[in-house]
Amino acid sequence: MNQQRYIQDSIKNDALAEKKMAFLSGPRQVGKTTLAKSFLTDKASNFFSWDQQSFRKQWVKSPEMAIANRNTGPIILDEIHKDRNWKNRLKGIYDTEGELLEIVVTGSARLDIFRKGADSLLGRYIPYRIHPLSVSENTSPPLPHLLFEKKKVSFPLKDLLRLGGFPEPLLRGEESKALRWSRLRLDRLVNEDSRDLKNISDLQTFRLMLDIIPSKIGSIFSINSMREDLSVAYATLRDWVHLSAALYYGFFVKPYSKSITRALRSEPKFYLYDILQVEGEASRLENLTALHLLKSCHFWTDTAQGYFDLHFVRNKEKQEVDFLVTKDKHPWMLVECKSNDRNPNKNLILFGQALNPKHKIQLITGPNTTYNRNYPAHGITVMHYQEFFSHLV
Repeated sequence: MNQQRYIQDSIKNDALAEKKMAFLSGPRQVGKTTLAKSFLTDKASNFFSWDQQSFRKQWVKSPEMAIANRNTGPIILDEIHKDRNWKNRLKGIYDTEGELLEIVVTGSARLDIFRKGADSLLGRYIPYRIHPLSVSENTSPPLPHLLFEKKKVSFPLKDLLRLGGFPEPLLRGEESKALRWSRLRLDRLVNEDSRDLKNISDLQTFRLMLDIIPSKIGSIFSINSMREDLSVAYATLRDWVHLSAALYYGFFVKPYSKSITRALRSEPKFYLYDILQVEGEASRLENLTALHLLKSCHFWTDTAQGYFDLHFVRNKEKQEVDFLVTKDKHPWMLVECKSNDRNPNKNLILFGQALNPKHKIQLITGPNTTYNRNYPAHGITVMHYQEFFSHLV
């Protein structure tokens, strides 16, 4: 079963319609290749992968000859960022045939880390980031100015918590196989993907680091603390953590300090793309909230709805709200994760007054998945997690 994805129409009607290359990146097995192939009229002749030895050999000699046997329609170039000179080779193809050729480039690592320094492809591509499936996954995702005007439940919250959001285990629906899938995916990330970006001499300790990180979900992420656990040099561990983010193992959420008295300014938090690696329902709920918010931020940013980013807020008195979405660098939505507390949270009230965002949301659990109550005195809406997620991308 192929799940039509939320970003499909945007790529077709934006990048490809404007004769620009679409750069599609996201976690391993999130559905990039399936999505990319949906644009093809000839799936046999127009899909080119770095993992194909014959294509790889031809590509490094002559990129033009490597795709010479294509048929009409778009072409897919899969994982070509593993070629150190991929930008210049791709630029040559685009500058020669770009107006006549629709190109989708896919990668399981953040393509921006391969664009450091002068970007020879500047102005020739539009980047898109694809995420795991979410509660409201559909082909007409909400725009930010219409956020709470419609909702959709494509995948119930209970299924996402049990099976994760990656297409294969979620659509299969078997928890035991989902857990096995998650473990094998992590094995491949460690033993294969990491080597494409960096030569790690101690894969065993790198894997141990990835096994420790899930216990840090929701807490301030201290590399120094982990360094003591692993007996690894600070610089090495810092590089490994950033490598794991580049490989879409997880992502940082940084503190927001503007307009916050005695705000925390330094260490971030860290969340995972695969929530099956996270133990405990409360931690999974918080991680899933981070994923839904980041997916919305990335979609709105990538489709030119504004610049959206995800933060948390915390001061030196350890008063905290879990998430702050900013729009064009200004506070836009505060979100606090709770369990059964339906009374407006004091920290949400405090930071809501300080930051004055458009939306102040408190999330709760419970049997009523459509729970939605507004508290006008504080401008706070208390919602069930599923109800809130059903309004997001």
